[in-house]
Amino acid sequence: MFKKIAFTFGIKVVIAVLNLAIVILLSRTIGAAGKGEASLIVTSIAMILLFCNIVGGSSLVYFVPRHNIRQLFLLSNAWSLLVCAASYLLFLAFPLIPAAAVVPVILLSLISSFLATNLTILLGMEKITTHNLVSLLQAAANIIILWLMIKGLDRYNIGSYIYSLYGAMGLCLVISSILVYPLIVQDKKEKEKGLGAKLFQYGAYSQAGHIMKFMSFRCTYYMLSAYSGEVLLGIFSNGVSLVESVLLVSNSIATVLYPKVSNSKDPAYSQTLTLQLTKFSIVLCMAALVPMVLLPSSFYVWLFGPEFAGVQQVIVLLAPGILFYNIALVIGHYFSGTGKFRVNTWANLTGLITTIVLALAWYPHFGIWEVGIISSISYITTALLIIVYFVKEAGISPKQLLPKISDLQWLRSEVKGLFRN
Repeated sequence: MFKKIAFTFGIKVVIAVLNLAIVILLSRTIGAAGKGEASLIVTSIAMILLFCNIVGGSSLVYFVPRHNIRQLFLLSNAWSLLVCAASYLLFLAFPLIPAAAVVPVILLSLISSFLATNLTILLGMEKITTHNLVSLLQAAANIIILWLMIKGLDRYNIGSYIYSLYGAMGLCLVISSILVYPLIVQDKKEKEKGLGAKLFQYGAYSQAGHIMKFMSFRCTYYMLSAYSGEVLLGIFSNGVSLVESVLLVSNSIATVLYPKVSNSKDPAYSQTLTLQLTKFSIVLCMAALVPMVLLPSSFYVWLFGPEFAGVQQVIVLLAPGILFYNIALVIGHYFSGTGKFRVNTWANLTGLITTIVLALAWYPHFGIWEVGIISSISYITTALLIIVYFVKEAGISPKQLLPKISDLQWLRSEVKGLFRN
């Protein structure tokens, strides 16, 4: 299992580096305002995907080992078509993004949703290596196409980024479809009446939490854009991209933990595994976060360009919240793996309420300082509730979540074993 975590972590590090390269390339070529527009497009795609994933998101990991894969595949993709059609009408009625970006956002959301369904099926079958490699290919194709559009064709505009997303997502959709097809054909589980309703019920519980989390952590993008302009949004989004890259540690762990817990019939084993991996994630998260906080503002200006002097401030403001949320990400996947999606839902509702209350208190003054504090406090409140639920269910003291010397020794032995084998 540790090998899977290490491999997943390594892949996610490479993906994070490629995504950082995309951020740098966009920042240096289209400036803070252009980067702000790109952030709005990506955020809007992510928002649509949240609703597509009600029937086809992470809950599929729980359903794939237990139900007919072909039926799950068809239900998920049909739902995505419906959601994207409804989203198109909503964006026409509520202009959250530039009018020229509406059609690309809808099409990219649909492609991304189909791709996400394929990847989730692979993950549910515990084909973690395949899942990771396709994800890596998407990031690599994105940066290559973007580079060719900007440097090769001299297209220094947001359109280059949109075309790179089309190319990367489309390529990975074709490849993942080829990989998933044999799983669909070979699956002998019987089709079930009412599976769509059951999938919707589970997915609604799961995605309600993710939708609330999105609103807690990303509605600030729309607030900054509306009240302070896309330049400040570009600066803030770069800081968020950097500091949230630290979460690749817990995301890597969670990617392996989720199917393990979902397929396990031993609650005690799942709780012990979750506790140990949570400690592991805390150590690695702090090791990644501290240097990022200590780097001076001049470094980020050198990295992104002269318009991005405020990035270091964003990182400092978000760091405490990210550290707490790193813990919640691992534990939250334990609850998802056991089918207790309501825990994450309640936690994310708490974070959303926190965001709304603080936003109303600061309205209409939304700058980097205010939005950074709002986001960090929202991260912390969300994490605390998940931690409280786990401590109660596992029957442990909160202190047991903190890494000890013995845990570091365990980590050291696992790393040695990894290199021996």
